[in-house]
Amino acid sequence: MDADVPAGLARRGSKLWKQAVETWQLSPAHLVLLEEACRITDRLDVLNAIILQGSVQVNGDEGERPDIQGVLAETRQQQGALRMLIAEIRQGQVGFAPAAPSSEQEATGVTDLRARIAKKKAEG
Repeated sequence: MDADVPAGLARRGSKLWKQAVETWQLSPAHLVLLEEACRITDRLDVLNAIILQGSVQVNGDEGERPDIQGVLAETRQQQGALRMLIAEIRQGQVGFAPAAPSSEQEATGVTDLRARIAKKKAEG
């Protein structure tokens, strides 16, 4: 797919965009999700720079210790949002299927629940 890099993306966001459109076949809806994921990637770089600057000030001898707890919390929120967007994009790919548990692993979630219900019904 040949989709132009959206305006306003910085280095890492642009890199993510280019790699994603080369790798995945994306619907228009997934392109919107990808653009948001790229913007979050760039935003995480900005937040990281703020955290690093606060770290330098904390380790230095000048002035007050800055409070970066809010920035750290926002960083965690953005990381979670990015993780969910990438997962949503990947799930939309042709041939994508979540990994099935191996025979050695116990199934969990809906798959396991269905199997247990069927087993109970069969037992009587």
